[in-house]
Amino acid sequence: MFDAHLAYRARLEPRTTALITNLRRVSYAEFDADVSRVAAALLDLGLRPGPVAALRIGHGYLQYLALMALGRIGVCSSVGYDHGADLNLTDLPPGDEGELAGKPALRLPRGWLEEVLAAPVRDLPRPDVDPDALGRVLLSSGTTRKPRRVGLTWRRIEAGIHGAVTVYAHRHKGVWIPLTSPESMLGHSQVLSAFSLGAAVLNGVAIPDLPPLLEALEPGILSLTPSHLRQLLTHLPEDFSPRPGWMITAAGTVLPLGVAREARLRITPDVRIIYGATEAGLSATGPASGLETAPNLLGWVPPGAEAEVVDDDGQPVPDGQQGELRVRGERTVSGYLDDPDGTAERFRGGWFYTRDLVRRLPDGRLVIDGRVDDRMNLSGLKILPTVLENPASECPGVLDVAAFAVPDPQGFDHAWLAVVAAPDFERESLLRHLARYRDVPTPHFAWIDEIPRNAMGKVERAKLSDAVLALTRGGA
Repeated sequence: MFDAHLAYRARLEPRTTALITNLRRVSYAEFDADVSRVAAALLDLGLRPGPVAALRIGHGYLQYLALMALGRIGVCSSVGYDHGADLNLTDLPPGDEGELAGKPALRLPRGWLEEVLAAPVRDLPRPDVDPDALGRVLLSSGTTRKPRRVGLTWRRIEAGIHGAVTVYAHRHKGVWIPLTSPESMLGHSQVLSAFSLGAAVLNGVAIPDLPPLLEALEPGILSLTPSHLRQLLTHLPEDFSPRPGWMITAAGTVLPLGVAREARLRITPDVRIIYGATEAGLSATGPASGLETAPNLLGWVPPGAEAEVVDDDGQPVPDGQQGELRVRGERTVSGYLDDPDGTAERFRGGWFYTRDLVRRLPDGRLVIDGRVDDRMNLSGLKILPTVLENPASECPGVLDVAAFAVPDPQGFDHAWLAVVAAPDFERESLLRHLARYRDVPTPHFAWIDEIPRNAMGKVERAKLSDAVLALTRGGA
């Protein structure tokens, strides 16, 4: 079970900090003991391997304890909004279950955690669990359709930890700050990898609070999405002076060159691009400096994964030619849970078809052009959102952009560009800026306060299109 890494570190480095909360620093020895206490208490409540338990936990420290404790007793955990989970494990009051209302609930009453943590540590029976049984359920990004359930076996989780360590091992000490929660693949792998290497995890920090922490804490890894990074840059004071040695990993969507360049100048030169999927884990990574010559760079395929760029018939295409990326390897699952149609669509011949349109450079690096599902057909001209987004994001004063298509009453798509701009931005300047680029269609503009994105920073283009349709057709 993945908690074994935590137990090992607790014996090897008992006084090293494992978790930093808003109240205190928790050592590996303390954290490991508290995990055992919670695991014993959950066994007393009747939890055993078999059901999938959705964690709907409001208490920050208990979130981590419950995740690791379920691993310790061999119970599969899931994200709090998993509609397919068998039961809710929650400290929330009745009525807060949301879409999981009606599921069996194992409710932890007020004061339960304090009582459990005051109890002595007990020896726990070793769970007899098949390594190919489910250990964790996550949900796919769901930007174009309802999220699908992705089941990770205990063996697959271990492979994910090893893959992440390949990328992060040289930053095995210091403080790791994951801005995505363990409910995402990125946050889950970051937390488990940090514990496997003996790093400290900082829990529950808000972006505006990051600058002084980057100046004070022992440098480690700041893991976030490109939209998080863009927000962080707006909160850096003029006299910001971070401690040298931080590493930034950006994942979830394309990292804009301008954002990467500013982050490398103002925070750390060590900015890394991370590309992966819930279904396949880490699939490509590389330094953000490569964006200077290869916009939309993803990086190289790391050990433990295999990737091919293929045409519509599933045949590999030559370097430089655009095609769909498919991946396979020890970190790739075999299909979706309880979704045979989705499995047949995306998993074929041992490969996971990502629906991402990429090109392979001669040196082996991958560059992404967009998603198959996002391709816009403008009266026969088929373009990807990045054709508009990349040049628009380089316009001074543009803070965030997202291109999307909106059909007219006859069903023909028209290009739109949602723009978040600085308060004093001159809107006509964006038109003049885009006019300098050849083969860039002139879009309609939607000036908004925030681009809708999911937890991993991916643009929710359907929401933008629906909003425009509601306004132009007199909807609510």
